[in-house]
Amino acid sequence: MDFNKNNFKGFNFDFGKGSGKWNQQGPSKGFKESFEGFKQEMRARDSNRKGKNPFIIILATLAIMLAFFFVTLPALNFMAQEFYSFLIFAILVYNGLNLIFGKMSIMRTGFVSIILVGILIVAPIVLGFLSQPIFNAKRYSALIPVEEANFAETVEEISYDKVPVVDRDAAVVIGARQMGSVQEVVSQFEINENYTQINIKGVPVRVSPLAYSDLIKYFLNFRNGIPYYVQIDMATQEADLIRLVEPLKYSKSDILMRDITRHIRFRHPTKMFGETNFEVDDEGKGFYITSVLTRRIGMFGGTDVKGAIVTNGSTGASTYYDVADVPSWVDRVYPSSLVIQQLDYRGSLAGGFINSVFGQRNVTRTTQGYNYVPLNDDIYLYTGSTSIRSDSSNLGFYFVNLRTKEAKFFSVPSADEFSAMNSATGQIQEKNYTPAFPVLLNIQDRPTYLIGLKDASGLAKMFALVDAENYQNVSVADNVQDVMNQYYDRMDTSGIPGADADEQSIVIERIQSVVIDGNTIYYIMARGEDTVYVGNAKKLGAPIVFAKPGDTLKVFGNPKDNQFDILEIR
Repeated sequence: MDFNKNNFKGFNFDFGKGSGKWNQQGPSKGFKESFEGFKQEMRARDSNRKGKNPFIIILATLAIMLAFFFVTLPALNFMAQEFYSFLIFAILVYNGLNLIFGKMSIMRTGFVSIILVGILIVAPIVLGFLSQPIFNAKRYSALIPVEEANFAETVEEISYDKVPVVDRDAAVVIGARQMGSVQEVVSQFEINENYTQINIKGVPVRVSPLAYSDLIKYFLNFRNGIPYYVQIDMATQEADLIRLVEPLKYSKSDILMRDITRHIRFRHPTKMFGETNFEVDDEGKGFYITSVLTRRIGMFGGTDVKGAIVTNGSTGASTYYDVADVPSWVDRVYPSSLVIQQLDYRGSLAGGFINSVFGQRNVTRTTQGYNYVPLNDDIYLYTGSTSIRSDSSNLGFYFVNLRTKEAKFFSVPSADEFSAMNSATGQIQEKNYTPAFPVLLNIQDRPTYLIGLKDASGLAKMFALVDAENYQNVSVADNVQDVMNQYYDRMDTSGIPGADADEQSIVIERIQSVVIDGNTIYYIMARGEDTVYVGNAKKLGAPIVFAKPGDTLKVFGNPKDNQFDILEIR
């Protein structure tokens, strides 16, 4: 048989008539007739469709979407990208139900649905693209206003017993040990490992509520709620299991409508949520603080916080506050990751998008890590600012208030955090300790890194102080007070230990000893003074061990605000 192309010229299947035979009409005419035949057949089928009333199909769609909303909890907000996926899914559900059970025209509803789905796909893509930094570099760089400030004047010196040395990883280890000591609790609950850092009455702590161990434990205990939370003193590394004034009836380990995220979503369906953190107010009540997000640039760009939802973990009462109106006892409103992102936008895009990619003049970024510093009864995120070239040095430091987003930049050329961490571990190489990310302190008006040195269990066994401007100046000791005293000695300009400190004669009115990290610390109130004198028994020896009210002491050390750290008794 000759398979010459002329043998097939002009032949097409006549799908419109359903004959399945070749016809002798031209290709374009055959396709047109086929398509017209297809439309006529679909119209005939639509006219003969017998199914449920469209109102029933709509109700069924709404029921399915409510169940889907219950599980996925999207924000019903045009600035939330998941909202568009939610609408597309609703359209598909409606068309599927109509196809199987309905009687509405498949062609008409399908045509409209295709247009709507196309809009819901294309519109977010286009609007998202127009919201990118390439078109809005200046606006992105201005998302976080930053004020330049003097480090020594802004960051107050804090006493050694309030220096935060427990990071989240260490908190997990310490909290687990505390739970294991209370048998009736550990058999029913576990710890939610969020461990939010907050201030309670001026003391930096990490807190985390208990959680139901499993579904069976939930049904055994949910009527009474969660009675305890774990609190870890970030200075002493001591953990306490504290009974809440009112047990938590809503939490992240609850189910159905008592799941804290679902509970908040159904009360605030249009709000876009950021982080949800557990906090305790000064009265001992447990609350969940949920940051509420918005977009500052276009429809999808410039994510920022516009307020917070404060939810009582016991009653479920939920109140939205604008940022300016958030209660002062709340510590965490702005997510740390969002603050870091905005600082990076500021450092990279202030000179324009093209400069951020090519010229990179004056382009900076935050260092690869951050920590938290208690200041003025608020929690500040601290991180360094370094060149985009990453040259192991910092140009300065950012301090950002996590409740108000008040941001300060301290222009202090210094070694970056990782250089300081390496310098600290170099002093004790034989112990193979791992450095934690530093906390930045003000010690005698100089920025100084405090670094916890952790053993294999994840707990800080030693501490190092590293001068940020001269990272070769390192002091290492077994506890915070000793390392601070040692560091003060190193900073004496005369080379004689304590030469720059003060000497005072005091009469003891009250004296009290406390054991911290295995060291006995003495607190002395002097007659006629408000200053608290603090001394380490190991360092000062017999003169302080045998001191009693009425004795006169000549003390030598460093005065700081209302505290005097005793270096020596003469």
